[in-house]
Amino acid sequence: MNEQKQRVFNRIDQNAAAIVDRSRKLFDIPELGYREFETGRFIRACLDGWGLSYTPASYTGLIVTLGQGAPVVAVVADMDGLPKKAGEGRIHSCGHSLQTSAALALIEALKDEPLSGTVKVIFTPAEEMIDFEYRQSLVDRDLVKYPSGKQDMIARGVFDDVDAVLSCHASGEPGCRFDVGSTLKGFVIFKAVYQGLGAHAGAAPFAGKNALHAAVLAQTGVAFLKDRFDPRDGVNVQPVISEVAGTVNIVPDHAVVETYVRARKEEALFAAADLVENCLKKCGEALDIETKVTRRPGFLPLSQSGEINALVKENMLLLCGEDQILENLVSGASGDVGDIGALLPTVQFGFTGVSGRFHGDDFAVTDEENACLCPPKILAGTVLDLFERPVSGRPGFAERKARYLKTWLGE
Repeated sequence: MNEQKQRVFNRIDQNAAAIVDRSRKLFDIPELGYREFETGRFIRACLDGWGLSYTPASYTGLIVTLGQGAPVVAVVADMDGLPKKAGEGRIHSCGHSLQTSAALALIEALKDEPLSGTVKVIFTPAEEMIDFEYRQSLVDRDLVKYPSGKQDMIARGVFDDVDAVLSCHASGEPGCRFDVGSTLKGFVIFKAVYQGLGAHAGAAPFAGKNALHAAVLAQTGVAFLKDRFDPRDGVNVQPVISEVAGTVNIVPDHAVVETYVRARKEEALFAAADLVENCLKKCGEALDIETKVTRRPGFLPLSQSGEINALVKENMLLLCGEDQILENLVSGASGDVGDIGALLPTVQFGFTGVSGRFHGDDFAVTDEENACLCPPKILAGTVLDLFERPVSGRPGFAERKARYLKTWLGE
C-alpha cells in the first residue's frame, strides 16, 4: 500500500465514530425515490460543514467534485428507501443508507488530499422502481425526465465527462465479507389491460365478455412460454393479476395483468420481452376482449468492467483474505447501475454486514465495521488506483449514449 492510500485509510479509521453515527442517522430517515428531501438536507449539512460546494441534480440528487483533470472517476451512491411490508412507514431495507454513508466517508477522506484526477461523487435518487404515479407526475411537470435517478442523470449529461464508474451495495451472501464481479439482471415492465363487457353471471353470461378469462389465459400463455427460454439466460417472468372488476354475480368487465420480464443479457431480455408482449396481446384478442399492453423500460443488465474489478479486488485484499471474497456471484436482482454499465466501464461490488431479508421489514445493519468502514476504503483505494492506472473504454460513448436514449428509453 502506498503512502497516500495508507493515509486515506488511516483517516477513515480516525473518523470511524462519526462515520458510523452518520450511517445510523441515515438509516433512520428512509424516503422513497425523488422524495429524499431530508436525506438531501443531511448530505448538504455535512458538505457545508466541510466547506465543500455541490451541485443539485435530478430533483433530489447531488454532485460533489474533488480534484481536477483527467481521468474522471464517478462514485455513485443510491439514496432512496422502500415502504414497509407491514403497516405504515418506510425502511432502508435495501441498504442504500450505507451507500450514502460510504460516499460521505469517501468525500471526508479525500477532500484534503492532492489528487491526480477528478472524483465525481454522485448521490443518485430513485433507484427502486416503485411509486410510478408520483414519478410520472414529476415527468409530466418536467422536473425529471425518467422515473429512475441514474437514467435521468444519463439523459441530462451527468456522466458525459466520466471515464469510469464505481458503486457498492450491501450483500447478504454468507461466508464472505465482499463480492466482486456479480451479475444483475435487466428487466422490462409490462401492464396489460383487458376491457370486456359486464353481464349478469347467472341469467345471461353469454351477453358479456369476461375480461378475467383473458387475464387468466395470458397467465397460462406466459407459463407455457417459459419452455422457450434457455436456462443459461436466466429469464424470469412472474405475471400477477393486479386488478379485477365485478362481483360473483357479474361477469368481470375489467382485468389487469402486470409483470416484469428479467434476463441476464440484453439480447435474451429483448427476445423474451417480445414473446411476452405478443402473448399478452394475443390472449386478449383470442377472446374478443379489448386489449391494451404498455411496455416500459426497467433497467439494463449489469455488465461489469473486469479491469476495474481487478483493482477493486486488490483493495479488498488489503482488508481481508482471498477466502473472504466471493467472485462472479450470479444474482437475480436488478439495478439502474446496469444502464451506466452499458455506456461506461462500471463496477458495483458487494459488502456484507447486514441481516434479515432485502426489501423486508427485518433488514438491519449488524456489522458496522464491515458495512460502514470497509466500503469507503475500497472505494477510495480504487479511485486512487484508477488515477494511476486509468481504464480504457470511453471511446464510442457518444454513439452508445445516443443509441441507448433512442432504443432503450425511447427518446
